[in-house]
This record gives sequence, C-alpha cells and structure tokens, in this order.
Amino acid sequence: MRMQLKVLYILVFTALFASVGLEKIAYSGLIMEQVDYQQGDSNKQSVTIYLQNNKSKQIQNGGPFPPTVIMDLNSGDIMYVNHEKKLYIFLNREEYLKYMGSVMSENKTDTDVSRKVTLKKTDESASIAGYNSKKYEIYENGKLQSEYWVSNDPIFYQEIDLDKMSKLMSDLKGMSQNVGGSASISDDEYKIFKEINEGGYTMKAVYHSPDSDKVFVEEIVGVKKQDIPQSEFQPPAGYEKITYQDILKQQ
Repeated sequence: MRMQLKVLYILVFTALFASVGLEKIAYSGLIMEQVDYQQGDSNKQSVTIYLQNNKSKQIQNGGPFPPTVIMDLNSGDIMYVNHEKKLYIFLNREEYLKYMGSVMSENKTDTDVSRKVTLKKTDESASIAGYNSKKYEIYENGKLQSEYWVSNDPIFYQEIDLDKMSKLMSDLKGMSQNVGGSASISDDEYKIFKEINEGGYTMKAVYHSPDSDKVFVEEIVGVKKQDIPQSEFQPPAGYEKITYQDILKQQ
C-alpha cells in the first residue's frame, strides 16, 4: 500500500523528466530543496527540484551516480538520465504508462483482505519552508497510513497546472486497474489524491510502514523563485539516447 501511494505521489509531483526544447530564453521558475529520510536516522538524502511551466526536474544529490528524472506535464513525456553510463531514455506518455503498468504488475499480490481507504482533513497547519501548509491524513482500515502537508500559495499554481496533473493521475489509475490485485488504485484512493492535489502543492509527505515501526519523510526545506534556462530540461550534452524498445530488446 505504501509503495503504490508513494509511487503515485512521486510520479505526479516529483517524478521529473523533460521535453527537448530548443529555446534558450530564461523563464522564471522555482528551485526547491527537499530532504528524504527515515525518522530516527541521521542520514538524509538531499533532492533538488526544478519547476517551471509544467515541467519538473528532480536531482538526487549524493551517491556515486545520482540519477536525474525530468517530466513535461504538458505532453506527459518523461526522461530518465543515467549519469553512470551517460545514457538517457525518453518515454512518451503511452510508453510511460506501459512502463508503469509493468512496474505495478511486478508488485501485484493477490489478496482477499478488504481495504478501506479514507481521508481526514485536519485543522492542523504549519509553516514549511516558509509557506503555510495544511495537514491531510490518509487511513487504511482505520490505521494512519500517510500524511500530506499542502500549501495553496499562488507561487506554486503559477508553475503547475492541477487539471493536467489530475489527467495524469487518471491515466495512472486506469493503468493500475488493468493490472488489478493489491497494485490497483481504487476509486476512493484516486478521489483522495485528487482532493489533496486540488488543496495545493505538497510540501511534506510522511509515510507510515504497515507495522508502524518505520516512518519515512519527504520535506521541502527551501524554495526560491529564479529564472531557469531551458537547458535544465534537456539531456546532458554528449549523453547517448536509448529508447523504450531498446530496453525491451534487452529483456
């Protein structure tokens, strides 16, 4: 459950990939710093996120070969960059959904256990990275599963189109239902995420493991508005392009 909700959240908000535009004009955008960690563990993963005109780019900082993911929400195109092998793979919307279908299928498990997923909109609010954020809680069979702190500050709406975000979510939901099993995203889950998305941009997400012994956090700790050159959303110079078909041939 945590995996499928976390995957959906990441894909819609922070799975980041790019179109290969040729423009060289700089446009205003947002550059955010995020930290990912397990509560109680001093090790934290730093992530840099670029947002601009429905395009997003996520860079994991640290490690020998940190990956980069770029997404164009306008077209649904996605790019994964492998810095170790100096390769990048470009997936159009259809290929991306096929890929997600295969991922969900691999994680599918047959289960007869009834799952009831509900949303609680709390009165709690907090300043996260300087932006007022309201707390939403998701429960599975009455047990706290995840928390989302969202900000409705206009600065985020200027860069992200929520209607296009919801369309991508709808496509992912349809793909999950084709897969079935525990990997399937239910109508209730889809409505919950749609409501959270419409509430604002997620500044902090907290995921509770099924046995409640581990808690994982993704939190925005810094936001700055800055002109971002279009080159940030293009593949690195000198990297080789591979296709989805190339990956299939290797399987």
